[in-house]
Amino acid sequence: MEKTHCDLCGANDADTVYANAAWRQPVPDGLELVRCRQCGLMYLNPRPSWDEIGAYYSADYAPFRPAIEDERLGLMRWVRRRKLNQRRRQIEHYSGLKSGRILDVGCATGLFLHEMAHAGWEVAGVEPIASAADYARQRLHLDVFQGLLAEAPYPHRSFDVVTFWDVLEHTLSPTAELAHAASLLRSGGLLAINVPNWHSLDRRIFGPYWIGLDPPRHLYVFTRPTLTALLEKSGFRLLDWICFMPSYFAFIASVERWLTAIGPCWAPLVNQMLNLPGMRFVFEPWFALANWLKYAGVISVFARKEVRSIERE
Repeated sequence: MEKTHCDLCGANDADTVYANAAWRQPVPDGLELVRCRQCGLMYLNPRPSWDEIGAYYSADYAPFRPAIEDERLGLMRWVRRRKLNQRRRQIEHYSGLKSGRILDVGCATGLFLHEMAHAGWEVAGVEPIASAADYARQRLHLDVFQGLLAEAPYPHRSFDVVTFWDVLEHTLSPTAELAHAASLLRSGGLLAINVPNWHSLDRRIFGPYWIGLDPPRHLYVFTRPTLTALLEKSGFRLLDWICFMPSYFAFIASVERWLTAIGPCWAPLVNQMLNLPGMRFVFEPWFALANWLKYAGVISVFARKEVRSIERE
């Protein structure tokens, strides 16, 4: 465990949002979610060091999904393809491009990059967890660098799009990650970020059991003001906030954590029911409304690298 300061403003002045005991689940001793009194950024302090954090990403970590072709149920193959198609369409819409060079940071097993490659994009990925990076390279034959973004051997201004799908909250320094992404983007290039939505109905319902907190893997929690400030600090101009990603499985995870804490005898049964094939469609009207109101469990932000007369890269 290590102590840290606010990554946005550098202050060491924070209030506790949730202390260790609030989660009622195994988390490292002393872990706290705090809010900076100066700028409002929320982060874990203390937190696992980089040497420790890998232990919390096992090979069966949920985002490390296998290829869609390996999915047993046809319905799930359709759902997963639809999700990836939605991501690709949003990238093409906000970038104004139908092809180009794209970097996915924290690409996991490479499913999004695989979708973009099939659509004609030149793709590259960065993934720190060796098992996921190996899968992307061997199963999907993708160009994936195993390590951190700062270590990746990509030249400045070599990408049209950089994405952080459900990744920025996992990084040790969002400021450093966004600054590096800006250096890799061409002027006017697109940045796409998907993060847990602090303003969501899920967070209001589940409180400390909301999966968007997910200690100790999520090191940061962003509000719209703090993420906007981070983007502007790194040279990006905000284009849009939208909720378009299906958030059913995030909802299930929150329900499971909540029931495990307050009614553990019911958790396995309810979780099994919620995971029945087709059950998600019962909840589709609710999630469609939450998306429209921008109160869904996850939210996506699109920003453009500002064109500057002098670029310090």
